[in-house]
Amino acid sequence: MQFLLAVLMLAALALAGFCAGAETGFLSLNRGRITHLSREGSKAAQLIARALADMPRTLTSLLVGNNLAAVAYSSASAALAARLFDSSRIGQGVWSCAAALVMLYAGEFLPKLFCAMRPLSRMLTLAKIWRLFSYVIAPLGGAATAAVTFFLKRPAAKERVTTSELLRILEDRKDGVRLTDFESALISRILVLRKKGRPVTAEEILKALDEE
Repeated sequence: MQFLLAVLMLAALALAGFCAGAETGFLSLNRGRITHLSREGSKAAQLIARALADMPRTLTSLLVGNNLAAVAYSSASAALAARLFDSSRIGQGVWSCAAALVMLYAGEFLPKLFCAMRPLSRMLTLAKIWRLFSYVIAPLGGAATAAVTFFLKRPAAKERVTTSELLRILEDRKDGVRLTDFESALISRILVLRKKGRPVTAEEILKALDEE
């Protein structure tokens, strides 16, 4: 039984370290570089790119995994301490402090430092582990997201700038509003794209400006 508890502690510690390191790695990545590698056919980069495309879900999964690891580690540690130091409160206290320090450094600080130093190479190496982790944790992450969405109010939708407001900006330029020629051309292209029913994206705007 003691051996199984020790194995559970190590497994929970490894899971906590992975979640902590992956979180730092995802937040430190150069998205442009990942996109480039993904387009070149890197399977690992494609996995990471999909995770970056839905960061709220990715971070929720990592948070759920980290909490599960912390609960499993603390429970196994307490059970193991009770068996090893059944009649010694001091022994159990020292064990608890040592276990907390191990989790702090091996499960949080060192993995974050490891992935922050070279996030691209580290995350590409961990890509397959991330895929397995995301499949296993997906139901729990989805349940957590649904619960948060149900109990918390959704933020109010941001108001869009209407076509009439854009036209008013261009008209106000005649009355002294300081707009550069580029800004005016940019607004004009947005109006043209809306009129044609084309999506108003950065790529479409730049393409329209090049055509101009």
